[in-house]
Amino acid sequence: MNDIWGLEPSARSEYGSLEQALVHEPGDEFNSVVDPDAWNWDGLPRQEKAAKEHRSLVEELESNGVEVLTLEGVTQSLAESLFVRDVGFAIGGGIVVGKMVEETRHGEERRLSERMTELGAPIYHTVHGDGGFEAGNMVWIDRDTVAIGRSQTTNAAGIRQVRTVLETFGVEVIEVPIFGSTESTGQTHLALVFSMVAPDLALVYSEAVPPEFLDMLHDRGIETVSVPMREQRNRATSTIVVDPGTVLLPSGNHRVRAALTDRGFHVIELSLREIRKAGGGPKGLLLPLSRTVTGE
Repeated sequence: MNDIWGLEPSARSEYGSLEQALVHEPGDEFNSVVDPDAWNWDGLPRQEKAAKEHRSLVEELESNGVEVLTLEGVTQSLAESLFVRDVGFAIGGGIVVGKMVEETRHGEERRLSERMTELGAPIYHTVHGDGGFEAGNMVWIDRDTVAIGRSQTTNAAGIRQVRTVLETFGVEVIEVPIFGSTESTGQTHLALVFSMVAPDLALVYSEAVPPEFLDMLHDRGIETVSVPMREQRNRATSTIVVDPGTVLLPSGNHRVRAALTDRGFHVIELSLREIRKAGGGPKGLLLPLSRTVTGE
């Protein structure tokens, strides 16, 4: 921190030590959804159960030394506010705020901007105009390279705006069309099909990304673990690395768990059955504000 800003967030890694993160426990707004189909939810999650699952996640984060900050002040209509990662990202001491494509999520950008201002963090850019950008489509490969998925929630105009900001920090952007189409009606976020868990190891649901993307990873010396469809649907690719070698993984993903433990990882399983009904995974439940790049 300096004398001007109270918070100088930056997270240019998926696998360094997570030091600080922003979360939002599902509250009364979660009960505002009456038609799950209108929200693309898999049924109606019970708010009390979802909140309990979320608290278990926070306890695991804090037990691993992560400082957890909260979003707070969410309006009644913003039922997906628990997926804070989607709304923005931290880099170089400030925040970039996205632009949510789905109408049900309009307004999450304002609350994140307000909260970051309250915490004393500068806002570097807010995606605007015809741009659409959700940071759930953004996965760091290394500190100087980030993959951004093009899908129904992130368009070319949004990527152009974000690329301009990232280039200021010397970051290369690799665009990844999900399912090979910018009009994909399949996976909405790259982070649901691709996860870096170490400098040289990634979890990938290969059916959702072009083979050229896998070739690029292999050319960089990155081993890929192929995630089967059933475990991808169980959010196996939505992992959280809290420290190098320590991974939070949704329970029930036996093949991915075995692949990680065989490679020496300490795997902590999370039960997130209610939260999963809302369509996201554990990675989406936190916005990293500070993470080291140890291990590169």
